[in-house]
Amino acid sequence: MARLRHQSRQAELRVGTGEWLLAVIGAVAAEPPDCPPQKQPLRERRDALEQQLHESGLAYGTGAHDPAVEHEAEAGPGTRAFAHFVAGLVRLCARAAAVSHARWFVPGAEPAGEGVRARRAQLVAVLAAAGGEGEAAARLFDNPLAAPSPLEKLADKTAARLSRRYLAESGPFAGLPLHNGLCAIEVRTCATIGLSAFDHARLSPAAVALVARSALSWRALLVELLAALARAQENGAEYEKGIEQVIRSQRLPVREARMLRRALNHPREVEQIAPALHSEALRRFGLTQVLLAALVDRKFEAGEIAFVERLARAARIDAEQLARLEVEVDDFYRKHKDALTALRLAEAPEGLPHALTTRLEAAVLDNIDRLLQEIRETGELAELLGKASVGTTLTPAEKVKVREQLIDLAKTIPALAIFAAPGGMLLLPILIKLLPFNLLPSSFIDAPPPVPALAEPQRKSGS
Repeated sequence: MARLRHQSRQAELRVGTGEWLLAVIGAVAAEPPDCPPQKQPLRERRDALEQQLHESGLAYGTGAHDPAVEHEAEAGPGTRAFAHFVAGLVRLCARAAAVSHARWFVPGAEPAGEGVRARRAQLVAVLAAAGGEGEAAARLFDNPLAAPSPLEKLADKTAARLSRRYLAESGPFAGLPLHNGLCAIEVRTCATIGLSAFDHARLSPAAVALVARSALSWRALLVELLAALARAQENGAEYEKGIEQVIRSQRLPVREARMLRRALNHPREVEQIAPALHSEALRRFGLTQVLLAALVDRKFEAGEIAFVERLARAARIDAEQLARLEVEVDDFYRKHKDALTALRLAEAPEGLPHALTTRLEAAVLDNIDRLLQEIRETGELAELLGKASVGTTLTPAEKVKVREQLIDLAKTIPALAIFAAPGGMLLLPILIKLLPFNLLPSSFIDAPPPVPALAEPQRKSGS
């Protein structure tokens, strides 16, 4: 059960119903996002939504905590994550309307009561269109205050579809990487439809059909990439079975289910898949999802590492881009554990396979003198390692700098090339433990000044 703030009242509703979805959308419609002073160019609007995608976690198929949603104490992790995911999705669509200066989202343009109703109807229309209800959604979007209205019927269908997509109540499958990837595609589909509809003040069924076809191709590529990765894993057969369970549990249309099962059962070689990743957004998405699947348990098998490296090369993604993606993924999952259902990244490196840790230890101990000299000469690297060694959390940008400089060191100490491999930055805690204490800058190794003793309390006269 979820409790949702909606215009200063709270209602207990069952997650996954049309009534619940309307309550979420109503909460957002009652307090829409701020409009910029004027309609932004399309490129700026896309950039704004892309930034919100990553900040909210929607780019990874989940959602960060949303203040519009409260839960009963007994609500399970899947239910909680689903509620925040939907709230984030609705907010993203509302942001698309605000930056497009859509009629009902410009403050003061319409009577307050009508504005809330119209905004709610148009947001429902966008989500419904992404679910294949293009014709009915277009009519609702065009005349959001019409009576009678298909609003409740579309909300019921949309809520049921989103619940199946997110598998909110299906515990065992909710954390599989495929599940989160499919949810991320759902978000991008809704955002694309919303941006177009609010820009042109109409929801075109033909345009929706084009977006839907593109989304289906993204889903098929995702399944194919994850199936190919599974075949490089030691427990690949079990993982492939999990993918099949996710596909079956979502009760997809026959054509889509058949297409995804074909991608699962007959994945092509990476070099054959890569040309289909024809845009920067698709390349980034594909590699991010593969990294999630490979890094989620921190068991970096040799086959997984080789697969990610092959994919990066085939998709023309260089080592620096790969490092940034890896840092972003790791950083998000460290910050937003509560937003996840089953995907978890452990804080400590104990889960790393013994072969990788042994390899790193040997590389450091065999080259300790050269390594110390090189690190001391790169002042910034020593400073950053020093910060990390005393428990300071490095920012994503600082992590990328550390990895870049360690990769540069590999030019003179080839054994350090291990940091260029996928997951290399997760070896950093082990590296810090292996380095001698006097490596660190003086600001980190100087003894702290003695704490002055507390002054003796003064005796009162006569005591």
